Amino acid sequence: MGLVRVRDILKMADDNRFAAAAIDVFDFQSAEWVVKAAEREQVPVLLMFYPDMSSFIPFSTMAGIAVDLAKQASVPVGVHLDHGKSYDVAVGGIAAGFPSIMYDGSARPFEENLEVTASVVKCAHIMGIDVEAELGTVGQGSRKEDFCNEELYTKPEMAKDFVERTQVDSLAVAIGNSHGHYVCEPHLDIRRLDEINKTIDVPLVLHGGSGIPAEQMIESVKYGINKVNIGTEFFEKCKNCVAAHMGADGFILDHYKEAGEEVIDFVRGRIARINPYHFTL
Repeated sequence: MGLVRVRDILKMADDNRFAAAAIDVFDFQSAEWVVKAAEREQVPVLLMFYPDMSSFIPFSTMAGIAVDLAKQASVPVGVHLDHGKSYDVAVGGIAAGFPSIMYDGSARPFEENLEVTASVVKCAHIMGIDVEAELGTVGQGSRKEDFCNEELYTKPEMAKDFVERTQVDSLAVAIGNSHGHYVCEPHLDIRRLDEINKTIDVPLVLHGGSGIPAEQMIESVKYGINKVNIGTEFFEKCKNCVAAHMGADGFILDHYKEAGEEVIDFVRGRIARINPYHFTL
């Protein structure tokens, strides 16, 4: 198994009606915990890196860590650069060694987003790199207006045009989801998701997976979501588990090992709830 193209993992997810958990990792330990969780669940997983984290660890270093861990894994593991907000950042991810990248032009006007996405795809596909794009506004959960305003959601007819003209490999959609903590319970527009899924023929991605109720998450997978991004919850779980063990005597890596078991259990739970039909390899 080992390192597998993201597009192939998402096709496996689509064929077997589950979603691949895509976890934003930030160092060796966090990435290893995610891989161990996937191995225990016997399902594929995606290791992602958020570009703003490059102030702590360089793109190329994190790509090298993630790719190396993926190659050694007993389950399919994809490696992906999350939220490249410009052409340079997205394409820079290719140079850094990421085998899959995201260009996020969702804040731009439709035609501009489409044009830049198509340019990124053209460059990436020449090199055998997968590309995720985003259409609609997946804002911040701290602003209710970002995820409760249907005018900001992905429109099926625009998604069809966008995918056909860009040839992107997967599409992140806005259906009532947002990043970070939600100020109130989100309500995903499952009917809209179903229509988008019937309109386009690429895997669909749900950003803002932290804080969406489990039953809604399951419904989203049943109606077309093949990749669920999880960042905020994972970061907080890592911080809290490590902090809980750091007061004890002993070597720091021993504390990481103890904390890691709790983080692995957390990730296993998140993986399981987006696998409603209990697929295993």
